[in-house]
Amino acid sequence: MKDLRSTIEEIAHAQPEDLREGYLNRLRRLLRLRRDHFEELNEQGLRLLDRSIFAAYCDCLDIGQGEAAKSVLKDVRLTLSLTRSAKR
Repeated sequence: MKDLRSTIEEIAHAQPEDLREGYLNRLRRLLRLRRDHFEELNEQGLRLLDRSIFAAYCDCLDIGQGEAAKSVLKDVRLTLSLTRSAKR
């Protein structure tokens, strides 16, 4: 089992292509959380989740995966329909 120090060193020296799937999966997960719990979240909860989604998107941009992140954001299975979000 690796110790924390060696894991941190691996992450620090990781190439963007090594981080791609992790960053995109985090963006997908946050979008699913927003979609699945939209009705349960209050305004502050939605704002917090939206900021997390934006941060995950920015992380993707930082490693040169902007187009892949945009395609995740465009995936209608991960986002709310306009009619549903307009009810709020």
